[in-house]
Amino acid sequence: MIAIAGRLGEGPAVSIARRVASSGTATELIATVPSGPSGDRRLLELAAAGIGHAAARRSDAAALEPADLELALRYLPDVRVVVLAGDAATLGPVASEAAAWSNAALVIAVGDPATSEREATGAGPRSIVLAGPAKDPDGAFAGLVAALAVRLDAGEEPQAAWQQVTARLGVDGVSRSGDPAVGRPPG
Repeated sequence: MIAIAGRLGEGPAVSIARRVASSGTATELIATVPSGPSGDRRLLELAAAGIGHAAARRSDAAALEPADLELALRYLPDVRVVVLAGDAATLGPVASEAAAWSNAALVIAVGDPATSEREATGAGPRSIVLAGPAKDPDGAFAGLVAALAVRLDAGEEPQAAWQQVTARLGVDGVSRSGDPAVGRPPG
């Protein structure tokens, strides 16, 4: 199972979740969902796309709190991959700890290379930190993250999964920083 944590209305979380679910992989979205009819509609849309939302919190707050993410991941004991799609500075430590505890792979997808440099500092050996574009109108970055998460969920080691995904998608020449955890797994 792959759990994607992020904001429901903005950012790549829902796009990544849709792509993962379309691969047939069990997918759970961890996000806050508005109260009332608009939230109900969003939950129905997610369910229709094959995206579980057992760990969604009904709240009008835009962002998850660290305690929300920690609790959600406790409700999802079969998670093999955690994708953190946004709010990495706030949620990264909780996601890293939960992934390490459950021996899950962690993919941190951030929209800013400077942020990815900072987030790579706490990334463990089964973590990959990716700096995506500020906007992803065609879903290319979401597709890359989803393909990587699906391979990790299937049991591939981070380095092998990264190599297979980048080769298949033709992004071998992606610019990488000097930190080995940015844009590819360490090692």
